Amino acid sequence: MKLPKNRENDYSRKIMKARAEFLAKESNQKIEYLHNSIIDPELTKGNIENIIGFAQLPVGVIGPLTINGEHTNGDLYIPLSTSEGALVASYNRGARAISMSGGVNVLVARDKIQRAPYFILENVFKAKDFTDWLETSFDQLKEVTRKSTNHGELTGYSTYIHGRIVYVRLEFTTGDAMGMNMITKASQDICRYIKKHYPIQSYAIESNMATDKKPSHINAILGRGKTVTAEVLLKERVISRFLKTTARDIDNAYRRQVAGGQIAGIMGSNGHLANGIAALFMACGQDLANVSESCVGYIYTEAIEKDLYVSLHLPSLVAGTVGGGTSLPTQKECLRLIGCHGAGKARRFAEVAAATLMAGELSLAASIVAGDFVTAHEKFGRNRPK
Repeated sequence: MKLPKNRENDYSRKIMKARAEFLAKESNQKIEYLHNSIIDPELTKGNIENIIGFAQLPVGVIGPLTINGEHTNGDLYIPLSTSEGALVASYNRGARAISMSGGVNVLVARDKIQRAPYFILENVFKAKDFTDWLETSFDQLKEVTRKSTNHGELTGYSTYIHGRIVYVRLEFTTGDAMGMNMITKASQDICRYIKKHYPIQSYAIESNMATDKKPSHINAILGRGKTVTAEVLLKERVISRFLKTTARDIDNAYRRQVAGGQIAGIMGSNGHLANGIAALFMACGQDLANVSESCVGYIYTEAIEKDLYVSLHLPSLVAGTVGGGTSLPTQKECLRLIGCHGAGKARRFAEVAAATLMAGELSLAASIVAGDFVTAHEKFGRNRPK
């Protein structure tokens, strides 16, 4: 597509509309809604190129959801953006059940993110010598990072020798930003420093061992982004009267579903974490590709007499509250609704995310056990396309 000569006007309404009209002519299709938005396209600089408009998805709300965390305490109303009927209703039911039982306890246990370059050495002996050199040079690598970024910090690393290749999984903190651009630049500077001070043959900035935007066992074990854990004790009166089932039935169903997931080879053990994380990420300006790793999670259930203890472990929740899509107008509004926009809010957002996902898991489990899974979707229209 031919771009305007003056790139300063590349985000004007005039240029956006001209692109849409060009595409309508080329495709012989009417474009009515894409470029018809109240949002100023100038605000999308740094978020998109060749803009033709805005995909305007509906946003619903659930709550109140009672959250007991280190960074979040009280009742919140959570915005979720989706086109899937019944999803918001289901999460809302789970939020009510949690709140009626005293709330969900939630904790950010770990907060690190990785980039993993690889280095080519002459042979395996040089590879081992290189790992020894890294250990003695770590303070210098930390200093390189400090010069590269004001907000990121190199906190550790791990090495994996495969023949003459050494994979180095660098580990950073990134403040309240998701931080991949930040640590990619820092990793590039580290690689250049290494090449200047150690006789490697070559390197690449990423080996795929950081497994960015991909589910992986290494991240499930070691964590990536925010590692979050949550728990709730559902009271018997809530389970029987509101969810229309019993603690024992939900507990048994989860155990059987875990076994089924193991047979199928699923990573994690959960009902539909991807639904909630995608809807929350969409509303709050997160990188949607990070849903792929952020939705890996593990549910544990235990019937305690007639109550039900449920815990959720999210090893690799990748999200931020500054930078990227968080600065877009509607996304900023959604983040502000839950007190999660700007500096000092990233761990609060992680707690909100885990609590929201817990609500969705509980509601889905109850609907399957109680037998209203299909009827709920029929009621809210997903199974009745026009």
